Amino acid sequence: PVHHSTTPPTHTHRATMGGDGGTISSNRTYLRGAGKACHTADHPSNALKRAKLEEAERARLTMTTCAISGAVLDISPVHKSGGSVGGIGIVACPHGRLYKRENALEALLRRSQGAGDDDKTAPLGTYIRGMKDLYPVRFHVVPTSNGEGGYIAACPITGSEIGNGNIASYLIVRAKSKDKRKNGDTDEVDENPNVLSERAVKEMGLDGLQAEYGPFEEKDMIRLAPPRAGGVFDEIRSKWEARVEMEALAKQKKKDKKRKRSADGDNAKISSKVESPGVPIAIDERLRGKGSVPDSKRTAVDEARSTVQSAVSQSSVLSNLFGKGKKPQTEKEKAETLFTRNC
Repeated sequence: PVHHSTTPPTHTHRATMGGDGGTISSNRTYLRGAGKACHTADHPSNALKRAKLEEAERARLTMTTCAISGAVLDISPVHKSGGSVGGIGIVACPHGRLYKRENALEALLRRSQGAGDDDKTAPLGTYIRGMKDLYPVRFHVVPTSNGEGGYIAACPITGSEIGNGNIASYLIVRAKSKDKRKNGDTDEVDENPNVLSERAVKEMGLDGLQAEYGPFEEKDMIRLAPPRAGGVFDEIRSKWEARVEMEALAKQKKKDKKRKRSADGDNAKISSKVESPGVPIAIDERLRGKGSVPDSKRTAVDEARSTVQSAVSQSSVLSNLFGKGKKPQTEKEKAETLFTRNC
């Protein structure tokens, strides 16, 4: 007989799918059609918008905070006649980043003492050789429109806001004369704003800006907060590297020229001293032209001297009287010259 069990069979349910190649759709990228709609966050158009927003935020932070400490830059104005200048104590590097002057000095000092690339020296970068590569920044500032008592950096020509990084701006670096560099003198232009918008530079032209902001050249303009996209920052970095290399070559060439000139001078001094064991020829020629015996008189004296020497050599008496070395005389010679000596 067949006995049927009354106990119902038990089934074990696994939390994962079987080995048929299926996948648990925990990530929405596995879903068909996910992210294709323009309103989704991972749509290509929205990714581009996010990149632009990130770039704009990076530019804003570059224009408003110190690249070393991250502290907000103070652009409080120093009132001058004819306008307001702010940002005193801010410097910019060739890559367009802004620093507090005190923080930059401290970082350079730490680097010179061998502190290494710590948190305070690394943001400077090796492309900054010293304070000569950090340039003072002076913004034209205007009060904010919200009435909170703050200030914003604006272009002194167009009036557009440049402190948020949305509008391209340039730092004008003046070419100082040698006299001003030695004496440390400044003039009125050194106290005026030196940050202009790109639009102002294009509209006025370099020649039109020389009277108020010059003298300067196009290569002396620093783009502040340059964008990373589009190769703008890479071009700025390559130009600065080429400029540093050219300055190093020019400095080395100047040193070699100075060393060669010094060596030539030393050789000339040595050759003038080793002309003869007696008086050098150069000195003898100088004395000959200053009150010494003329050539005509010198010739007559030489002839007289030669005549006397000839007579002395032919006469034994004169030779004994004026000769340098006297030979021992015999008794006969003494007798012959006895009366001659007594005369």
